[in-house]
Amino acid sequence: MPHTFITDLRPGDKINQFFLVKRKERRRTRTGKDYLDISLADCSGALGAKIWGEAVDQFDPLFAEGQFAGIAGRVESYQDEPQLNIERIKGIQHWSSEQLGLAGFNPDLLIPVCPLDITSLWKDLLTWVKEIQHPVLRELTLSLLENHEEGWKQWPASKLYHHAYKGGLLEHTCRVVQLAREVGKLFPELNQDLVLAGAVLHDIGKLHELEGYLSSHNTYGGQLLGHLTLGWAMIREAAKELAWDDPRLLTQLEHIILAHHGQLEFGSPVLPQTREALMVHMLDDLEGKIKMMNDQLEQDRGEGAFTDWHRVLKRKILKDPKD
Repeated sequence: MPHTFITDLRPGDKINQFFLVKRKERRRTRTGKDYLDISLADCSGALGAKIWGEAVDQFDPLFAEGQFAGIAGRVESYQDEPQLNIERIKGIQHWSSEQLGLAGFNPDLLIPVCPLDITSLWKDLLTWVKEIQHPVLRELTLSLLENHEEGWKQWPASKLYHHAYKGGLLEHTCRVVQLAREVGKLFPELNQDLVLAGAVLHDIGKLHELEGYLSSHNTYGGQLLGHLTLGWAMIREAAKELAWDDPRLLTQLEHIILAHHGQLEFGSPVLPQTREALMVHMLDDLEGKIKMMNDQLEQDRGEGAFTDWHRVLKRKILKDPKD
């Protein structure tokens, strides 16, 4: 049976095919009944799903987060978005090789991946880092990149909201660095080395925040500490091996990492108190939100001049200013 991509599914469609289980949580309704809240994915996007009633205990042991599963169900509409009501589900570990072959299992169709060439992105990022003039700051940034190369090429930039696919962290990082290199030309009074290093390393903690690139489940430390604190700790540990002529430079880089969410309510323990920290925060926020808008425009299935309501951005988005 051919695979129907998530972006092509419509309410009323019945499906019987494979998906990647990105997230799986057991929850309770207001009446105290258990249900499974699930996020599925293929290379085209993500789809929310539910398992209700007696089927919860029946199917819960048969599949896990971060694994592929064969799923049968019906697409419904919930709050103007498609949602799959799962009727049957079984992780591929419960299938024989022959069964998977006959069913047309193809993991290449199921893993959301960066649309850009990862090798080229990585090469560009290493080239840009070499523009850092301060030798110790450059050495620190390069060592953190090279020591985490595999993860950087695979990890998503977020669980759900932007660049939520394999290689998304590298794509997002490269775009923020590109913005920093261009916008920095308008503000020569800023320490460009700090801006560039901060742009490269601002999300490094995400490598320790998520359990893996196929899962949206946090590690123990990721849940309790978050990627800003984890990133600060990774940088501080790596910096111990280097000789700093001015330790305040390292402190300012650490400040950029801890302040890059911009507001206390968004997870930053401190507000940006340097121009360099403010720039990295603003460029990170800009790139992520533009990506969310682009994704909303690409995935919109409705009629009219505006998209559906975006829950994170809290607005509708104009589809084509020329219309």
